[in-house]
Amino acid sequence: MKTTLVALAVAAVAAVTLSAVAAAGPAAKKQRVAITAAKGNHNAFLLHPLQTGPVARDSGSATFCCWRERVVTRDGQRIEIDDPLETLTGKHGTLVLRVRIEWVNAGNGYTVGTGTWKVVRGTGAYKHIKGSGRTTGLWDANDVLTWRSEGYLRRS
Repeated sequence: MKTTLVALAVAAVAAVTLSAVAAAGPAAKKQRVAITAAKGNHNAFLLHPLQTGPVARDSGSATFCCWRERVVTRDGQRIEIDDPLETLTGKHGTLVLRVRIEWVNAGNGYTVGTGTWKVVRGTGAYKHIKGSGRTTGLWDANDVLTWRSEGYLRRS
């Protein structure tokens, strides 16, 4: 009787464990990507998958809106902090990112910015995509901007 109860208890624990693992499902695979300004046009983007995953190569328009701007001084250097919504409208859908970038004067007419980005929402192929990463940008003396963002995307 005691052996039977122990066997039933072990079987019950195994069943609960197996059902919990099955319910969790496979872990979402992260895909490393790079998103860059199209050459000569910061209002266009190219999305390059750097690994296989849920997102395919894409391109289209990039728009920036709805940001707050503030200026701080750190260790004597003036830093402009912006947090625009970046909307990437491509062939596969729309991906909206919240970007936080800190701009500093690099001298000789150049301004350099680094920061972070996070997916806010998406449509089409980007509907259930989550992710985040880092970004960098460069303004030159002719008011030309180039930028590149890298990070990870995953299907949620």
